[in-house]
Amino acid sequence: MSAKIDALLNEMEELAAKLNIRLRYEVTKARGGLCQKDGQYMFILDRKSTKEYRLLMLSRAIKTFDLSDMYISPQLREYLNEEV
Repeated sequence: MSAKIDALLNEMEELAAKLNIRLRYEVTKARGGLCQKDGQYMFILDRKSTKEYRLLMLSRAIKTFDLSDMYISPQLREYLNEEV
């Protein structure tokens, strides 16, 4: 399962880069999330969070963007569609 999570997280991070979302993993007490500063999207998340949590939170942020013209692997698309 960990290999699947790693693969999905890696692909999700690549998708974020294509959407011009700057990822920042920092030590923070906040849960993290998506924000925008000077027209640049940033996704900030606690560096100590689990990979599963990172994947979940990043998928919630990415789902707010128009993904219709983006190539997304069937596995990642399935995860995005299933994630609540």
